[in-house]
Order: sequence, then C-alpha cells, then structure tokens
Amino acid sequence: MCRYFALIIGLTLWIGSALAQMPTVNVGVKPMTPRVPRSDLGITQQENSKLDWLLDAKFGMFIHWGIYASLAKGEWVMENEGISPEEYRKMAYPESGDLYFAADKFNADEWATLAKEAGMKYMNMVTMHHDGYSLFESKYMNAFTSKQTHNRDFVKEYVTACRKQGLKVGLYKTLINWRFPGYYDVNGTGCKPNKFGYTTDISHKENARLMKEELYCQTKELMTKYGKIDQIYWDGGWLGQQGSDADGAYFWESGKFQDPTSPWPVNPYFQDLDEKTGKPLGLMGMVRKYQPDVLVNSRTGWYGDYKCEEGSQTITGPVRTEEVCEKNMTMAWGWGYTPAHGDTTKLISCSGVKRMLADCVIRNMSLLLNVGPDRHGQITPEAQNVLRQTGKWLGKVGEAVYGTRGGPWNPKDGVYGYTYKGNTIYIYLLQDFKDSAFLLPAVNKGQKVIRAYSVTNGKNIDFKQNAKRETLLKGFGREDKVVTILAVVLDKTVLSK
Repeated sequence: MCRYFALIIGLTLWIGSALAQMPTVNVGVKPMTPRVPRSDLGITQQENSKLDWLLDAKFGMFIHWGIYASLAKGEWVMENEGISPEEYRKMAYPESGDLYFAADKFNADEWATLAKEAGMKYMNMVTMHHDGYSLFESKYMNAFTSKQTHNRDFVKEYVTACRKQGLKVGLYKTLINWRFPGYYDVNGTGCKPNKFGYTTDISHKENARLMKEELYCQTKELMTKYGKIDQIYWDGGWLGQQGSDADGAYFWESGKFQDPTSPWPVNPYFQDLDEKTGKPLGLMGMVRKYQPDVLVNSRTGWYGDYKCEEGSQTITGPVRTEEVCEKNMTMAWGWGYTPAHGDTTKLISCSGVKRMLADCVIRNMSLLLNVGPDRHGQITPEAQNVLRQTGKWLGKVGEAVYGTRGGPWNPKDGVYGYTYKGNTIYIYLLQDFKDSAFLLPAVNKGQKVIRAYSVTNGKNIDFKQNAKRETLLKGFGREDKVVTILAVVLDKTVLSK
C-alpha cells in the first residue's frame, strides 16, 4: 500500500514538473470586435470614424427646459395632470403670475461655461418636448414658439454659447405633440386612452397629418438654421403612447423616403426632395441631406447611429462593442425642473457622478447627464456645485477618461474595469475592490511594462511582470474609495503584437 502511494505521489510530482516547463498558452490582448454599420429604412449608420468624437468626449450636459419648469413637476406634467393645451399655453405669458415661464435669467453662456467647468465636452438641449412648445423660431402656421411668447430664439442663443466654449452641439427633438388630438387617434377611428378628454373623431386623421407636417417643417428648420449639428436626440416615436418607436415608423416615415401612398401626406410646400431621384425625403433622409455627419439615436423608429441606455440604474455587463452606447440620466427626480434638483438629499452627489462615469467609460460608453433649470432659466446652485466638483476630479484624472476606449478586457461589475489609450492601460478600482494588490491580465508577447503610477497624484507604484506577462501592482493607496485609477505604461501600444 505504501509503495502504491509513493508511486502516485512520484507520478504527480513528475506531471507537475513537466507542466511547469511547458510554454504558457496566453492570448494576450485581443482587439474588441469592431461595430459593423448596418442599414435600415434606406439609411445606413454613420461609419465608425464619425462616432469617434462621442467616444472621445465621454461626458456631456443634457438640458430639459420649457414651460413645464413653471409647475416644477417634471416635463410630463401636462399629460400627467391632463392640462389642456389652452390652459397650458397661459403659462407662457406674464398674466399667469407665479406660474409664468419667465426665462428672465436664462443665459446660455452661463450654461455652457458650467458644462465646460464640469469637464463636459458636449451639450444637448431640448428644443421641443411633448408639450409642443418650441424654444426656437418656426414658420409653421400652427407652431407655438418662444419667438412668439418671448421674442427670443433660445436654441440660437444656446448653439452660439456652445460654440463659444468649444463644445459639440446637440439638439433634442420630440416627434409627438400633445397639442394635437390626432396623436392619440391617427386614423380618426379609434382614439387611444388619454387624460385630455380626446375621443374618437374622424377629423383627427387630418389633425395627425398636421402634427406630422409640423415635425417635418421644424426638423428642416433645426437642420438648416443653426450651422453644424453634431448630435440629435430624438424622442417620442411611439403613437398614442403605446407600442415602440419602430411601431410608429410607418406614420412618421422615419427612413430615407416618404411613401407617395401614405394616408398622412406632407404638403409639398413642406417637403424636401432628394436631388438625385426627385423623391420626397423622409425624416432621416432630410436630416442626412442637411447634416451628413450628425449622430442620431434610434427613437424615430429608424435604427439609429448609436443606442441609449436611459435611467439611473447601475450599468453592468461587458464592454459595449456591437453598438456605440450613451447613458442618459438626470441629476434628480424629473428631467424637467422639480424641487429635488435643489435638494442635496435627493440630488446625485459628486461621488455618484464619478461612479456612473467610471462605469460608463470602462464599457466604452459616454454619459449624458441632465440638468433641469427652473422657470427663470437657472440651474440650481446645488446642481452647479456637484458639477464643478466633478470637473475638478476630471481635471486630475482626465487622461484616463477622454479619448480612451473601454477594455482591453471586460470589467467585473462593481469591482474593477479598464480603459486604454496609446501605450497605457488604466485600471479603475471601484468600491467593491478590497484587495491590497492587483494582478493585471497578460499583455501581448513582447510587450513590457515600463511604469505604473497613480493617475490622481502621478506617484509611481510598485509592479512586477512575470513570465506569463501578467503584472502584479501593489503599494497603491485608496485615497478615493469610490474610484481609484491606476496607470500601467507599456513599451508598445496596447494592441500591438
């Protein structure tokens, strides 16, 4: 029996010794699978190079501002409380008293300066929400605009301020419009449930056509009056607040061309024609004609150049490679102004923004963070403070954020993740990381680590690269328990073989 055990032990030791001498099979750093642009409704997604600025920018300011700020109950208040268009309209005029959408302290330069101080690289402002109030001048005969009520084109002022600060320009535009009963009854034969008291009426079919026509007129105005537009955030593609955006594409005619047999034809006066075929252009056909480089999301029913992940939920999962993704969230309850935007117990903290931004960049995403200015046009001091604190942090760690790509390895939810740029890999250690050392996965054969340091303070940290090309980092501090960022510098670019 003893001889049998001795034989087994000897054989085990021999196998172990043999395995130790075998060359290590190590895949190293593999490039992420590149996105392949796809076509839908006659429109092809922008090529990858045209999305680089969004992936480089990483952080932007979303702005929801309009008449709804007067009621301080969020941007859906008109529909939530069933306020008729006639009553809602009154808040655009001084006679409404304390409910007046005064806009008397609106200063687009202050908004853009704050975005710059926060470390943001682009902005996106609501030009019209579902309430149908346009913050720009429009020639459409039934339009309800800030030019009529305040003799100001707020979008023009905003675009000018963005460019002054060197920020990319984004515009939000909804398709739907609660001012039109036809939105809930596009065929005039079956009105969808609503809080405005609209009921089935055959005239609603023509009313829906007018709503669509206003959209076409105003989209062309936004695409032609304000110079180069970098991003469009579409919203509200679904009909009667039912189904999906794709379900409503037949009505809006979201693709390249309009259907000459559509039951809701756009008046030729408001059509735009394709120069090659002479056919009337659909919504995205018109956008591409006037803004060939613009990036758009998917909420017209067309597939979209990039995808949105909306809400304050924690971001989890792998690096996003199939599509470019943008996280959209607001700093407090309500995308439009609510008292929560000025309440530090309900407002996201600087630590919260840092963590959300970190979760984005390690997955190759950008973060579009929303502010809700009040009826006077002011962003609350509390929100401004959070944004400026975030900007100070980005001033220290920006090299690990801007211009990077998520990876080259997938993150571990809540624990760690990576970005990289050039010959540097950045390691994001998150709140659930409890170890005192970190083992970096193997790099490619022939790559050597030549330096490791803390991104926050620039101090070198101890490292040792083993024969498997893994690198052990130790001796780093955790000054910031929310996000600690380390850098590992290679002698070659990260993806080089």
